Amino acid sequence: MTNNSLLPLLTGRDHSGASRSRIETMTQEMGTGRVADVGQALSSDFSALSQISHALRTTDARAASLGNAAIWLDVMQGSMDRIEQAGTAIRDKLVAALTPTGYLSVDNLSVVAQGAMNDIVSALGRTHDGRGIFTNGDPGGRAPVDVDVLRAETQALAAGATDIASLMTAFDDYFAQGGAFETNALRAFPADPMQFPIGEGKSIGIPVSAGDESVREALKEAALVAALPDLGFPVGGMELAELTTILPARAAAASTKLATSRAVIGTVEERVDHIRKDLDQERTKLETRRSDTISADPYDTATRLQNEMTRLETLYAITARKSRLRLTDYLR
Repeated sequence: MTNNSLLPLLTGRDHSGASRSRIETMTQEMGTGRVADVGQALSSDFSALSQISHALRTTDARAASLGNAAIWLDVMQGSMDRIEQAGTAIRDKLVAALTPTGYLSVDNLSVVAQGAMNDIVSALGRTHDGRGIFTNGDPGGRAPVDVDVLRAETQALAAGATDIASLMTAFDDYFAQGGAFETNALRAFPADPMQFPIGEGKSIGIPVSAGDESVREALKEAALVAALPDLGFPVGGMELAELTTILPARAAAASTKLATSRAVIGTVEERVDHIRKDLDQERTKLETRRSDTISADPYDTATRLQNEMTRLETLYAITARKSRLRLTDYLR
């Protein structure tokens, strides 16, 4: 008389509701592969699951920080490429412009150099999320170099030179560490490099800024060539010959320093990529552990689901039979 499948014969209550609820739960478990009642599956001990969830959140935070670092480095590398192209545009025309029988004039070369100088300053002004890429994350949003000040002061240097040697010395002093370029044309920005934390007290630092030597050298060579029409001394065949020797060599040296800085950036990019791959693997492992912790056994769930469906079918069959019985049949 206490058999569940016989209850519909003894009472008017609908005993199929609980079965339908259990079938729905087990169907959900079959579809998602996860237990519906995590607390019951873990016997109310959530410590292991909590540790895994915390590790996943930490991994995601580290991955987000590395993603920002990767974007930052990519933008910086693209800007360095623009700076290098600006220098190449000058180098390609140097010899032809300075040769007395050449087809380019110094004035035309100066125009090219002025354009290159503007391109370099523009590249240095790149930002990400409102922070200066080459200004160690400065939120001001201004270009790190005042091109108007730079142009005016380098023109004055050229006008004050008495010969090629004094010209070179004046420009070298101007762009040296602590020189007038740093004081007047280079705007102030945070001294510490931008850091992207990656956990365990470690971080990824951005290795190049607008004040680095490679950037200064690129600007110096562009400004020097742009100022050639403003020289304060006569330029004859001997001076042109000297410039033809000196300027390409200095431009090549500046290009080498830029390449070195780009290699340093590339090394950091490679490190970021390596760490991101490690984090992806770690996340996969953590996801597997979490899945194993709260996953439903498909065989066990399928067995219980089949048993519950059989029970529900029995309930429906008995209920249907009961509804067709006459009182005499019921009493028989």
